[in-house]
Amino acid sequence: MRLDLLVNDFVYRAVNDGVVVLFESHFKRNYIHIRDVVRAFLHCVDNFDAMKNQPYNVGLSKANLSKLELCQEIKKQIPSFVFIDSKVGKDPDKRNYIVSNAKIEKTGFKSAFSLQDGIAELIKGYQIIKRNQFSNI
Repeated sequence: MRLDLLVNDFVYRAVNDGVVVLFESHFKRNYIHIRDVVRAFLHCVDNFDAMKNQPYNVGLSKANLSKLELCQEIKKQIPSFVFIDSKVGKDPDKRNYIVSNAKIEKTGFKSAFSLQDGIAELIKGYQIIKRNQFSNI
């Protein structure tokens, strides 16, 4: 599991630490569930002739969220989660963007898994690992 991805990292911290300090919390990103990424690849294979030689964004159209908004989504499932918006400090990762997925959606691709679905799965997984007798946590 990659903990350098924002959703994975923030949910991990919510489950294990209960807190996240946000730097430049207004920075926006787009999110997508890994199963939808796989579905997008299969969609491209199935529609190769129509889609070849074209770039496509793949993400959740409803998930162009700031880091602060992501934390608010996590808090819906972990009410004890605390996030602090720091006014001091910079995020070394300067990515800040909004993604349009309209082009791939016009080909018939629609995401099937919401951000909340992914957050719920991560919470469950991290809780299982935390209780595992062989974990280092």
